[in-house]
Amino acid sequence: MCRATSMATNLAVAVAATAVGCMLVISLTPSSPHDGKNRSPHGRPTATVSGHAGSAARAAASVLHTTGTGPEEPGAPEDFASAPTGRIEVTAPGPGVDYKANGSFTAAWTNSTGEEVDVWLRAATGHGRSQRVALVVPRAEAGPTGEAIVTLPKVPPGPRYALEVATAGDGAVGAVSRTFAITE
Repeated sequence: MCRATSMATNLAVAVAATAVGCMLVISLTPSSPHDGKNRSPHGRPTATVSGHAGSAARAAASVLHTTGTGPEEPGAPEDFASAPTGRIEVTAPGPGVDYKANGSFTAAWTNSTGEEVDVWLRAATGHGRSQRVALVVPRAEAGPTGEAIVTLPKVPPGPRYALEVATAGDGAVGAVSRTFAITE
């Protein structure tokens, strides 16, 4: 029964990782070859995880209580240990300002994560949702405060655009600015 549960968990993690477009390889190894069980001395399954150290890989590693080391990632248990912590707050652009498509303006934020950030242009899609339209500032510095010149891409005019500032790569921590309009 425990082996069936372990296999079902591994399958669910692999399906979830595939659904979000991540490559994740999970290899289960017995902790003791003599007992024939796939458990550590503490009763937890053991596994080796390799692949992109993004959110899905960290989630899989935490679900499986993995060791996090493998031949593809030498000595990398910290890669899967924890998601970025801290907070990001977008301080500019402020509310009530319109910008022209292909125009530029300054974006600013505070960042207590200690990680580089990406700045994305988001557009409202209706029903309180939005989607990323374009990466406008890749890999901005990791300092406690940040500022960058944003040049808007050619997008349709509209009243419901915003900037998202999120940790680079996985976007595990992020914040969205107030909405602004883009005019012609």
